[in-house]
Amino acid sequence: MQFVDVTNDIAFRKIFGNENRKECLISFLNAILDFQGDRKIVSVNILEAVRKVY
Repeated sequence: MQFVDVTNDIAFRKIFGNENRKECLISFLNAILDFQGDRKIVSVNILEAVRKVY
């Protein structure tokens, strides 16, 4: 089995960057930031990425 590198921006957005995956994103952030109790993240807003080309 091959795993996706979540340090890659495109892979991260595919895995965590949509409304249907908010709970996974919240859980991931709380785990890597070691947030517990009152410091725990309970909601997130997922914004559309906008790429500006000049």
